[in-house]
Formats: sequence, C-alpha cells, structure tokens
Amino acid sequence: MLPKPYTDDAVTLIALPYLMGTRAPNASYQMARGPLELTAPDAAPAALLKLFDDVDVIIIDDADEPTAANTGGDYRLLPVGDQMSRILVQNIRLAATVLEARRAGRIPIASIGACSASLGMVGGIADVEDEVGMIWFDAHGDAQTPDTSENGFFEGMPVTTIAGKCWPKYRRKIPGFREIPEDHIVTVGLSEMFAHNARPAASMALGALVHKPVIEKFGFEGAITRALDDLGSRCKHVFIHIDTDVLDPSILKANTHAAVGGLTDKQVSRALTLIAERFEILAVSFASFDPAG
Repeated sequence: MLPKPYTDDAVTLIALPYLMGTRAPNASYQMARGPLELTAPDAAPAALLKLFDDVDVIIIDDADEPTAANTGGDYRLLPVGDQMSRILVQNIRLAATVLEARRAGRIPIASIGACSASLGMVGGIADVEDEVGMIWFDAHGDAQTPDTSENGFFEGMPVTTIAGKCWPKYRRKIPGFREIPEDHIVTVGLSEMFAHNARPAASMALGALVHKPVIEKFGFEGAITRALDDLGSRCKHVFIHIDTDVLDPSILKANTHAAVGGLTDKQVSRALTLIAERFEILAVSFASFDPAG
C-alpha cells in the first residue's frame, strides 16, 4: 500500500492476469488468478479508496496471442502459440496502458501474474526523460540470464533483462523500453538466498542489496535508508516492483516460492514511505500472488 503523500492523486489499478503467457492454471501455480482476485471491488480498489480520491480499474485479459497488429500480418515475427511471443504481447499492452495512465496524470499500480511483466512497466514510464531507478522487492534476485539458467525459465531473468544484460532485441520490442543500469537498482529481501533449501541461482542479484547480512548490521530501516540515499545521488524517479513472496510466509504465504526469513508487512510499508520521501514514484507493480497459497 502506498504511503499517505499520494492521497490526493488519481490511481489506475491495472490487472494483467497471465502467468508464463497464459491465463490457464497449471499443476504448480495459479498466479494468473491473483490479479483478478486482488482487483475485485472489495479487495485492492476498496483499500486504495481509503488513500486516494479517484481509483479506476483496467483489466487486460484479451492479450492471449499475437495479432496482426503486432506482426503486420507476418506471424513468423511472433509465432502464435509460443510462450515468449505471448509474454511479449502482454508486456506491449501493459506498457501502453501504464503510459496512458501516466499521461492522464494518474499513478499506475499494476497487479501482475508474473515478474516478467515488469518489462512492460518499464516501457510504460517512457514519458520520463530523466534518469530512472528501480527498487525491486523479492524473495529472489531474478537475475539469471540464458547463459546462467539451468532451465531457461524467463521469470528468473527480468532484473537482468531490465539492466541490459540479456534479451537485447526482445526487450526493445516493447515500445518505450529503456534499460535501467545496475547502479540504479536496489534489491530488497532475497530471503531464499539464506534458506536451507536455497536453489543455486538464489545467490544471484543485482544492484545495492538490502538483505539479511546488511539488515543484521544496520537494522532494516538503516539498511534501506543507506541504499536509498545512495540511489538518490543518481536519480530522483523510481519504478517499484514488489513480488509478494518478499513477505515472510508467517505474514503471507504468497506462493510456493516464499522463503522463511522474508520481510514483514510493516517493513515493506515503512520502506515505501522512505522511498516516497526521496523519490517521485512513477509506477508500482505487485506480482506473483497465488490465491491457492
């Protein structure tokens, strides 16, 4: 939830109910359902109306496959039925929706099924000419590349893609997309890195890290304040991404990837207040909430 300084502004709440390019639940996850449940009238819209004067809801649920509008009629360019084609089309739609909200003077807050939709969020803030930073809350660094990944799972690569370290031609198909350099990124959480059953890639993360060793040394507020003050020396505008599994499972088991040692809701709320005190928040995305737990 965004802090009080934004009370008088208008919000566009965007739902992108897709995971791995499809709305259909699979054997492991039902995160594609999350955005629809969170944007139901008695959920996020009702909560946001306590803070904002004007909240509207847009659901992007008709971007299942590439169309002639995406390919000019040449479907060899974005093959129908391909996961990466679907993800790209959904990011293109999200970028346009975020940009339209911003141009209307509204704050875009998106509930997205998967972290890969953060690419569309970055494309949607193309109207800002100044340097932009990214603050990434997550139980994982999402900083693999095709060369470091053992399974090619694209959801493990959004931060490295945004930082310009992989998928160069793919990411630039999203209108307005521009890379955010690593020294403009702060990654907060990373609880799986320290879990007893951590996967090998859990140690991969980019930017300034606000995680267990730093938090133990400076305290949570001290750790994130240091990172934000350093980022503030390079930019005054930020995009915030919050993967819901950044929360400790005792607070909310957002999905099966949640790891013990995550943040509390009070810590996330305090972090957002500290961010709002230092930066203009351009857009916010919440990802990976699985209603099935």
